[in-house]
Parts: sequence; C-alpha cells; structure tokens
Amino acid sequence: MDVSLDAKEISDFSWSPDSRWLAYSKMGLDMVSHLWIYGLADGIRHPVAHGIYNDFNPVFSRDGKHLFFISNRRFDPTFDDMEWEMVYKKVAGIYGLALAADGPPLFPLRDDEPAASKTGTNVAGTETTAHASAAPGVTIGFEGMEARVEPFPLPRGNYRRLAAVDGGLLYFNAGSGDFNRFEIRTTGPFELAAFTDRKQHELLDGVDDYSLSPDGAWLAYRKGKKIGMRKVQPLAGPAPGAAKRAGAGSKGMLDLSALRTFLDPKAEWRQIFWEAWRMERDFYYDPNMNGLDWKALGKKYGRLIDGASCPQDLTYVIGELIGELGTSHTYVFGRDLHHKAEGVNVGLLGARFEMDPKANRYRIEKIYRAPEWTSGLMAPLARPGIGVHEGDYLLAVNGRPITGDREIYAWFQDLAGKQIEITVNGTPSFEDARTVRVKPIGSDGMLRYMDWVEHNRRVVDTASGGKIGYIHLPDTYLRSARIFPAYYYSQTQKEGLIIDGRFNGGGLDPYIFLERLARRPLSYWTRRNSHDQVTPWMVTRAHMALITDRHAGSGGDELPMEFRQLKMGPIIGTRTWGGLVGVSMFIGMVDGGGLTAPDYRIYTPEGKWIVENKGIQPDFEVWLDPAQMAKGHDAQLEKAVDVVLEEIRDDPRPWPHHPPFPVEKLHTTP
Repeated sequence: MDVSLDAKEISDFSWSPDSRWLAYSKMGLDMVSHLWIYGLADGIRHPVAHGIYNDFNPVFSRDGKHLFFISNRRFDPTFDDMEWEMVYKKVAGIYGLALAADGPPLFPLRDDEPAASKTGTNVAGTETTAHASAAPGVTIGFEGMEARVEPFPLPRGNYRRLAAVDGGLLYFNAGSGDFNRFEIRTTGPFELAAFTDRKQHELLDGVDDYSLSPDGAWLAYRKGKKIGMRKVQPLAGPAPGAAKRAGAGSKGMLDLSALRTFLDPKAEWRQIFWEAWRMERDFYYDPNMNGLDWKALGKKYGRLIDGASCPQDLTYVIGELIGELGTSHTYVFGRDLHHKAEGVNVGLLGARFEMDPKANRYRIEKIYRAPEWTSGLMAPLARPGIGVHEGDYLLAVNGRPITGDREIYAWFQDLAGKQIEITVNGTPSFEDARTVRVKPIGSDGMLRYMDWVEHNRRVVDTASGGKIGYIHLPDTYLRSARIFPAYYYSQTQKEGLIIDGRFNGGGLDPYIFLERLARRPLSYWTRRNSHDQVTPWMVTRAHMALITDRHAGSGGDELPMEFRQLKMGPIIGTRTWGGLVGVSMFIGMVDGGGLTAPDYRIYTPEGKWIVENKGIQPDFEVWLDPAQMAKGHDAQLEKAVDVVLEEIRDDPRPWPHHPPFPVEKLHTTP
C-alpha cells in the first residue's frame, strides 16, 4: 500500500471508526515525516496538511470528526554555555483538525459565562455525558486541511503514543530524554496524561507502555515488568504532578504470580530460527542477500535445530546462519536471560598493587589520580585528606591483616560502596602505621582510562614543548561526547592537535566531533583592552594528525575516513576493523533473545562501496611493539608528535595582525 523513504515498517497508523480510512505517517523525499490518509474505497493516498514540519502519530477521534497528531514545531532554542551553538529540545506539540470541510473546530471561543447545561462539546466534539456512537460515518474534506489545524493548549513537550477516548485524548509525555528521529537512547518511563475539558490531567506516572481495550473503556499499562489495569473514565483525574506525589498507580497492579506458561522448547526454537531467517531476508540491506541462496541456507541450518538441546545451541545455529552474510554488525544475543548467577561485588581503591615477596605484603605501586569530573568519579585513595601515597604498604582492611597468601582483591569482597578502614605504612610493619577511612568503588575502569589519557596528554605536551594538544575519542557516541569538551575547549590555541581514535568502539556519525575540529577562521575582531577574537568564536588553527588501529571499528572506521575526507591531516597507525554496514534493526524474539539485521551500507558520493571488510589504511603504518610498550614507548603516539611538529615547522600559522587603525583627516575649505 505504501512504504516510507527509510523503508522501515509504518507502525503509527490508525483506523477511522467506520474502518473506511487509514491514517499514518511516513518520511518523504524531503526527509520530513508527513501525514497521509488512505481510502479503502478508492485506493487513493491523500496528503494531510503537508508542510514544513514533522508530523506523526495520527489518531481518529472516536466520533470520527477530528484527526489528532503530534508535530515537532515548537522551537525554543537552548544555547550552549561553551560556544555559539544551539539545540532544540521539547519540540513536540499536540494538534488536531476537523476532517469535514464544515466540521466543528476543536476549541471554539467560549462565552465568559458558565455553560447553560452539563452537556457540551469536548476535545473530540463528543458529548461528555455519553459514549461515542458505534462506528459513525466519517466524512473527510481533503481540500484546505492545513487551514483547519489547531494546537492543543499544552506546553511544548516530548509527546508520544496518542490514543483517542470518549471525551478526550490520552498521551505519553516525558520531562527529559532524547526524542529525535533516531530515538537512539531508550526513552521513558513516561507520564500518562489525559486531555479533557481543555485541561491536562495526570493519570499515571512511571509508565513504560499502555494499551486500550477495543471499546475504549479499560486501560492496561506496564511499569517495568509489572502490569496494571484501570478504567479510563473519569479522565479528569489529579492535576499534573499529583499522581507522583501521592504515589498513584500503586493500586490496580495485577498479581501474575500464579501465571504459568507451558512451552514446547523444540517447537519454540524452530519458530525462532525461521523468524530470524525471515527478519534477515526482509530487512538486510541487500535484497539479494550478498548473492547467497538464502532459502538453501535456511534449509541447511534449519535441520540442525532438531538436534539442539538448549537455548545456547539455538543461538549458535542462528549465529552461523547470519555469519554466512560476511557482514559487520550481524549479532545474535540475549537468550536464556533468566539464568544468571548473582555477582559478588569487589571493592576497588583505584590503585595498582605489587607484591613484596620478602615481606609477603602488598605495596601500592600506582594510584590513579585523574578524576572523571562528569560523573564525579575519583579514586578512593586520591581523595583530599586521605594521605595515602604510592609506595605505601596495605597492611589491613577493617582490622584484618593482609598478606600475600591470597589475591589482593579477595580481601575486598562485598565492600564496594561501603565505608571501610584500611591500615597503611611506608614499611611492611604495623609499627607507626596509620588507619584511614575510605569508600571502595565497584569499578575502576574509567579511572584507569582517564589515567591513560592524561599520561598520553603529558607525553605529547612534553615531547612538543607545549605546542601540541591531545584528544582521545573512545567512541563516536556518549563517552566521547562527555570527554571531548574537556579536552577540546582547553586546547584550541595549540599549534598542533593529535586526535587519538584507537580502540574507538563506534556508535554514531563522528562528524559531530570533527565538524568542530575542522572549523577554520573566517574573520578576526580587534577589541580595545582585550585580545583579538575570531569568528567562529570557538575555532582552532592547529595542524592535526589522527591515530587509529585495528581495534577501531564502525564509527571508529568512519572517524579516520571523514578525517581524511575533510583533509584535516595525516593518519597514523594500522588499518581499522572495516565494518560500515550499519544497523538500526534490533529485533526481539519470543524468548527474550534477539538479533540484528544490518540495514544500511556506506558508499561514496561517486557511487563506490567503501570501508566494509576493508577498513581505513593509514598514511603512516606504525605497529606497536609489546616489549617497547612495556618500557613506556608508544610508537604510534611518538610518530604522531614527529609528524605534527614537522608540519608546524614547515607551515607556521601565526595570529594575523591588522593594519594600523585608520586616521580620519578633517578637510577644511581655505
């Protein structure tokens, strides 16, 4: 019947009450989501109020007189505190339109006097005293629809999941979250609200999903793994925020403790296997399946399911099937989720220990002192006032003497997040030892990472005499988004920058970072009593080089690729992973497992396939020698310093000087 530009399933559709019309949204060639209504009688797709805004989630009112929808058209910028940038959050509003050309408006002007009777028009034009009539005939006038659009009197927000009910409208809203077209981070839980009598009423808080009964009288909802039910009416519940304060929603939860499900494992595994086979067939980016006989492969691996003895066997067989595609981002995951042993936490002090074999005691070899300020993470031994030093011996934990007879971490089982006392001394003796109170953490991975980054920055700074800065990008998503500002804004005035993309785990398009690094001055401004300034406001004139390696993939492949396309500088290191058939299809299966169907592949503006199974080759290939690394030598980093220093010498970029200030001469007539 229809397909969206991004070739994804159209899921936000709504039937008219008389089942003669189907409303839905889809992305068009203009990359904007528009509303459409399909008529079953004539088979024609009709555009609905097409314009410049992203419209989606259409629903018919229960009386068939109006169409409600969500639209991103409420633009109130949030300005960056660091530079001249702006973003738009909470851009959604709820809108409606009369379907008939002469249909009643949603919100007619009202007299200042109270209504003369208890009945009257509401959101959908329905009477508030009775249910909407069954299957009313729906009349639609498509001419001039855009002129009949009306906004709901609601603040801008993150609205989702509209549902029409008698006398009103239900919807989700969330105070924060990412609600762009990618929906890349899990959203929710939401506030479930109702709109009636021109007011918003909060019904439930902390809801993840909901569904209406066919007659619209009952509401089923999910909070985490719990299911609840309640009657839809009355819609005029507590005012916004009241449900949260009163703990509303705690009642009405269903007791599912007696629910039992009986499975035929073999039958379920066969169903899951063939569903996985179909999902790849229907969503893999290449309809020709890389030239493979997909039916034959389904039969080949499908025979193995009868020999499976556990869910792990099923996972293995599906993995072998999709592995035939020879494509990156083909994953099968999550099966048998309910059988996991409880973990035992181990407290960590943010330090590395070494054994003194003569004393049979552990000595603190290194304390990871570089904090991660975004989350406030700091090594327990590096906190102010602790007074523990590298070289000190760790003698006791909570009064228990520590010896080398056991692994050091065995003494810290079940101590993460708890205040403890440790005894330390500069010698392996309790004489003159001191006891301090610390709180171990559950993971020191970020501290070790920040220590590595800071070590590299100091190496570059020392080797270049302060001329070159250093930025590491661990991924092309959240981790880099958090670390990039700290290292970028403080190093824009360096003569050179080394961008380290090693071990980059990917994520999304890295252009969001490179765009800032690639900016070049457009103009300069001289100011009195101030250093001259530049446009764009935050820009670097530095020479650059990028380091990458075989551990960088996906977005980690795209990072050096775009760095080269933007002509930002040479690339140093080794070939990258080579995985740029991307994935947005994460498909769940009936048993809680899932798989991916890679659904988009990169190619050049000239129409050539790139990167996938090839990677990005560096301009200077440099391998790391483990023996030299153990001695503290990073050949790739050292090469990058040499290359950038040479560029600085050959092509200096000093700050320009403006000409002398103009002198206006007064012309007089003799």
